Amino acid sequence: MPGYRIGEAPRCGCQAELVTDAWTLPLSDRRLFSARRLIAVVAGVLSLPAAGIAVAVMLVSARSDGVEQVILGSLPGDVLATHSAVASIVLLTVLVIAVPAPRWWLMLLVPLRVVGIAASVLGGVGVALADDSATPIVADGCETGYVVDESAFLFAASGEVLRMDGVVGSRVARTTVDDGHKPFLSRSYLAVAEGDTLRVWQTVDSVFESLTTSSEPAFVLPRLSYQTGCGLAGGEPRVAQPQTFDDEEGPRQSVVGDSREQVSRMAALTVESAVGSAVDAAGAPIRVPSASELPCDGTTGIDLVFATDDNESSYAAILDAWSAAGYAADRAMQEDIRDDGTVRLSARDRTTIDGMLHLQLGGACQVP
Repeated sequence: MPGYRIGEAPRCGCQAELVTDAWTLPLSDRRLFSARRLIAVVAGVLSLPAAGIAVAVMLVSARSDGVEQVILGSLPGDVLATHSAVASIVLLTVLVIAVPAPRWWLMLLVPLRVVGIAASVLGGVGVALADDSATPIVADGCETGYVVDESAFLFAASGEVLRMDGVVGSRVARTTVDDGHKPFLSRSYLAVAEGDTLRVWQTVDSVFESLTTSSEPAFVLPRLSYQTGCGLAGGEPRVAQPQTFDDEEGPRQSVVGDSREQVSRMAALTVESAVGSAVDAAGAPIRVPSASELPCDGTTGIDLVFATDDNESSYAAILDAWSAAGYAADRAMQEDIRDDGTVRLSARDRTTIDGMLHLQLGGACQVP
């Protein structure tokens, strides 16, 4: 009997079975058939470990009622499970799209493909919106054996302190924060290891708050590590450092220890760099306070929240202006940072959330 294409009925009108041997197809169709089959096999094989990771991570949390979770690098267990599950869904969607099959199978495959594509898109959105991070607590330049899992959504934020045992952490404390602030990711905390205890202070509202070990710590933990001087960067006191600039490049240094003039000047530059008008949520033009209006009680700062005619272009222009002013660039989770050693500039584009750009400018401030 002559060969037929997959899914094609025999011309003789008889009830003979369809020929499904790929080698009876034309060369171009055989190549396509083989490529689709290979893609389907690879996608199916890769989806298994991805699904396995997601299940394993969720089982660790479920068996302890959420007290324990897996931490892998900077990824908390929830994020790791979500990424793995979404990867598995995407791979399975690729499988059902690529797998060669007779036409009558489409009654089953088409709904599966639609569901898979929809689930992949929703999963991708969830991954993009996830703002969770795991940050080790560092004292005396060494990791302490504790990690903070911080999550933020809109202006809500929370944190859990985990005692690590390999890749599994057990919750031993919680952090208190406001306005989506993530102090441990931003290194706006102090950790002091003394005797058998680890005392930790943290900012609550922003990185520009003053921290001092003379106040009550946010939490006290048993000391797990007695190493010192490992060379890791951790929470350190933020003290204004005098700077000099050659050939008038970079921001001028105001009175040593008083960063109000510099903060006010950079805030004005920020608004001026925006594309079009910068307005607040009510549509009113943004006003930048003068240096004399700013506090100087250990720290000083300005919070700017505004929308422009083109937020994306404004955001890029503002970052370029900061860099051109001599500020070193850094990047945190969904946050662009610029710092010159005295003043720290932070920018977040939350256009997809509330339609606004969120910028914080500030630094240490001590009146001589």
